[in-house]
Amino acid sequence: MVSAGLQHTVLLRSDGRAVACGDNHAGQCDIPDLDETVSYTQVSAGHRHTVLLRSDGRAVLCGSAGYDDEGYVPDLEEGVSYVQVSSGAEHIVLLRSDGYAVASGCNELDQCDVPWTDSDEGVYVQVSAGGGHTVLLRRDGRADACGLDARGQCAFPDCGEGLSYTQVSAGFDHTVLLRSDGVAVACGDNPDGRCDLPPLDEGVSYIQVSAGFHHTVLLRSDGRAVACGANADGKCDIPALDEGVSYTQVSAGVRHTVLLRSDGSVVTCGSNPEDIPSLESPSLRYVADWKARGRERVLQVNFLDEDDAITMTCTALDGLELAQVRAKASDLALATFRHLALELNSSHQQLAVILPDGQLLDAVFAADPSVTMSTVCRQHGKA
Repeated sequence: MVSAGLQHTVLLRSDGRAVACGDNHAGQCDIPDLDETVSYTQVSAGHRHTVLLRSDGRAVLCGSAGYDDEGYVPDLEEGVSYVQVSSGAEHIVLLRSDGYAVASGCNELDQCDVPWTDSDEGVYVQVSAGGGHTVLLRRDGRADACGLDARGQCAFPDCGEGLSYTQVSAGFDHTVLLRSDGVAVACGDNPDGRCDLPPLDEGVSYIQVSAGFHHTVLLRSDGRAVACGANADGKCDIPALDEGVSYTQVSAGVRHTVLLRSDGSVVTCGSNPEDIPSLESPSLRYVADWKARGRERVLQVNFLDEDDAITMTCTALDGLELAQVRAKASDLALATFRHLALELNSSHQQLAVILPDGQLLDAVFAADPSVTMSTVCRQHGKA
């Protein structure tokens, strides 16, 4: 995983370690050491801080978010872990394994007032912290927000019948959302075209979106990356790819863009004079995720249907159980799978999932993005 901040970059390595480069005046590049039993599984760079997710479900912070750094990462109850972290300008948002989200840091614009329900189970499957707002993706494919909405950055477009959101990304004062049909939409401030998302060629879709300070970067299903918005410092000048290489992840920062390639190397564009740290061993590479990699990119899922709830268990092809998530029968299968992918510290687009009847889950979503857990279980839950 690569993450671009204000003037620093954080990268995840294939050995589960994280490195950072760039401005370090606030200690945002002083990544905490780990013992041999723990790895980093996700990284997120803010303006002057970095938050990292560990394989034991804990989150750690380095640098300064500007407000109340003591105890900045909220404590967790027994049996609950963090499954995703996101850094904003001066606040962080963390997704818990029970589907609830918490935030801390600067709250002058209510960006930390994350919606909370009194139900036994939370509703969120992804979170994104922006400049003065926070965006949260719900299990049912809708999006919530809190914080500043002066530029319409929280006024999300209606998805349309049969469609849902599958990823959200909060920028400084705009938001980009990815739909289940592979189309991206944007809302908020747009003086420089950051919300004018490039049209797609026929047969191509977007698979990841990243909203920066004044620009947007999008990853296409053909491995290309495109950008729009302010480009005075060249952050939208995406480097050309070598033959046989594709982009696998993108991150839009304030003045620069960072892109991960399929060969494990990283390139940047924009105002970012610091070189990406070299890897000391030929066997190491930079990765988009750590836990769900190699053999674990091809997965088998099984279903257990009971009491109007469905449990989806994910295993590697050798039978090793990797993760499990429980959902309502009426929940969107795409949103539930996205939650499962987050448990694996991956993105759902990077996993090939085989259903009990031998069908690929992606093919089911392509045929009907609004399919429910009940329908998938009923139609594909048996060999």
